[in-house]
Amino acid sequence: MSKVTAPLENMKSFTEKLKMENNNVLNIPVKPGKWSTREIIGHLYYWDSYISESIVPFLNQGRTLPPFPNHNVFNRAAVAALEGRSAGRIIDSFIEGRIRLIEQLEAAGHAAEVKLQGAEETLTVHKIINIFSSHDSHHQKQIEEFLETYSDRG
Repeated sequence: MSKVTAPLENMKSFTEKLKMENNNVLNIPVKPGKWSTREIIGHLYYWDSYISESIVPFLNQGRTLPPFPNHNVFNRAAVAALEGRSAGRIIDSFIEGRIRLIEQLEAAGHAAEVKLQGAEETLTVHKIINIFSSHDSHHQKQIEEFLETYSDRG
């Protein structure tokens, strides 16, 4: 792992620790009307897969790619695709996918870039890492707060 991709490694390490949590706890929404830890990790997995399959292969090819998918539609589809999968299986899939994404980004190089339709700036590896590590941090905080509150009740 390089310093460049270290922020993405943080969520992988955090998620590995979730494997020790009770499966039932991982299926409880982190707040009323919000996703469960299981769904959050699945959501992250699907975004990693999107970047890994739809963005990274086209870095430095001079192509303009379609814009990011509509977040709400993509997120609903991602959570629906989790149906029937255990939290443990989703966590394992996320970890495997995150390792693959980190390796791909490191291989592409820090300065690799691609243009997205409708975007004023190019999307670089650095920007991908910043966007998704910020996204990771948001969800990690949600999970940590839930687990802390939940353990206080138990």
